[in-house]
Amino acid sequence: MIAETSRFGKIKHGKPEIITMVRGILGFDSYLRFIVVSLKGQEPFKWLQSLEDPDLAFLMIDPLFFKPDYIVEIHPGDLAILKTRNINNIAVFVLVSIPKGQPSLMSANLQAPLVINKDNMNAAQLVLADSNYNTEHSIFVELERRLAETSMSDHE
Repeated sequence: MIAETSRFGKIKHGKPEIITMVRGILGFDSYLRFIVVSLKGQEPFKWLQSLEDPDLAFLMIDPLFFKPDYIVEIHPGDLAILKTRNINNIAVFVLVSIPKGQPSLMSANLQAPLVINKDNMNAAQLVLADSNYNTEHSIFVELERRLAETSMSDHE
């Protein structure tokens, strides 16, 4: 299959790679089919490209890359809509925002992670209402904090 995209051109993909949103992305709930696009040189970032709108793509990242203590509590009802009982089958990503011309201010939405069942590719955006996470968590501030902690522990 070929996906036509405005950002990446034509992308070849197979049916097993199609992510089906069983609970849509907030504000974009009518878009249900996506693929993940990984571009060389943009690691650890990935793109969630809509198969229904060639102009719609979300930048995302594994939150453990910059916040290793990030915890998503996935409730049994969430597992049920993803059609799994095994938490180990779940991949977690967070959506990234980059203000135009200011990549150092990029932030991640830790309050609404995207969870994907790796077995059947069902996905949902969860809203962590009872958490201390926010929608604009600075990725660079978090990485600088981790670097400082690592540097301090190296000198002890």
